[in-house]
Amino acid sequence: MVGAPASGRARNGAAGGFRDARGGARARGAARRRVPQQPRRGFLRPETLLRNKWAYRAASAALPLLRARGAKDYQIAAIECMLSDFADAYLGRKPCVFTSAFVPTELVYGLGGVPFLPEAASGLAAAFGLGAASLSACEALWYSPDLCSFHRAGVGGAAAGFLPRPSAVVVTAHLCDGGKKSLAHLSALAGCPFYIIDVPFASSNRGERWVASQVEFVAEDLARRVPGLSVDGLPRALVASNEALTEYREVCALRRNVPAPWRGSEALNYVLLFLWSWGSPLLAPFYRALRTHLARTIDTQGFPVQSERHRLLWLNLRPYYRTKLFEHLERDRASSVAFEEYSFAYWPAMDPRDPFVSLARKMTSNFGWGPIERRLEVIEKLVDEYSIDGVVQFAQWGCRQSNGGAAIIGSELRKKGVPFLNLDGDGVDDGSGIEAQSITRLGAFIELLDARKVGER
Repeated sequence: MVGAPASGRARNGAAGGFRDARGGARARGAARRRVPQQPRRGFLRPETLLRNKWAYRAASAALPLLRARGAKDYQIAAIECMLSDFADAYLGRKPCVFTSAFVPTELVYGLGGVPFLPEAASGLAAAFGLGAASLSACEALWYSPDLCSFHRAGVGGAAAGFLPRPSAVVVTAHLCDGGKKSLAHLSALAGCPFYIIDVPFASSNRGERWVASQVEFVAEDLARRVPGLSVDGLPRALVASNEALTEYREVCALRRNVPAPWRGSEALNYVLLFLWSWGSPLLAPFYRALRTHLARTIDTQGFPVQSERHRLLWLNLRPYYRTKLFEHLERDRASSVAFEEYSFAYWPAMDPRDPFVSLARKMTSNFGWGPIERRLEVIEKLVDEYSIDGVVQFAQWGCRQSNGGAAIIGSELRKKGVPFLNLDGDGVDDGSGIEAQSITRLGAFIELLDARKVGER
């Protein structure tokens, strides 16, 4: 149902908590279980720092120091973009709207709110050492461990007080089943409105109109129910998105260079911005700075993997905790992740005069939704455009929407002479104990590519 109000009581009696901008904890639910807590560090506790305005001022003041120590302009721009959104969300400067990964964030920016993607934030939590605490908190709520760890960490992060308090939650019905269900739970915990946008499986003009009507309803209902939101800013958000898309397509063109001008392990980190920031006025400056950096790298021949032997296409996400996987790939095996499936911009430029249809078209254009041939067509296109030697799918634990097509994709690619590796792993849980096995399997895959090149001589 679109626009269904969420119950203030969590299902199954599970308890969780959100903290408001002042840091006060609120828990909802019939039964409360003990949630594992981080060691008390006073002001330095993450749930405290995230809600302290002085922490954001200190972080902003430190940016010139980071630049002086060698941080690139695009890295600084990315930090500025995320700092702005986090300050808006955690300090309550704007209404915070939780979304699933495939809701166009232009909708939220255009309404005057700030988007927050719990599953994307789970990657940040893992990178900053909070993944284990978030997963433990989710386990205390009786969540099954076979659910994707990105969603479990999102739910656990809310229970542990790591997430801001949402004013509303918006999800889409397509692609990821776990995302919409875990976010429905968070909506119930927060007692805020919950909206689900139904995206038809088959792509058609009729389906696009159906999605557009839902987007219009969601936008207008949010503007009515959440103070501080208005539909007036939607055209500006679409203009900002188009500006960023123009810059981003230039970035993608530069990444076709051989050798790769950008380290793939870092590119996978910035998938966060790709999912989160469309519609933000700060996204175009980030991609503009990145374009300048890549062009300079090509001009100066300062490639991250100088003697590049193999170019890989990476499907799905990556482990976001500290791992030696990419160091082994790039340093020991002289191989680059030349491009990533989740970095492919699949939608056309938007029409600011028709925002609801434009946002609907972005959702229905997603190549991961619909027949598997849509995804396979994009993968084959990327293989050709980026001179790919082999394809690696990171088989994220519990990610059914991506892993379900692995056998078909692998079979079709091998028919075309493109080696394929389905690499088991977990993007958030650093206690999964699979890193050594993953490095071994990836090394064997590179040896296969080596043998193919020898045979082609």
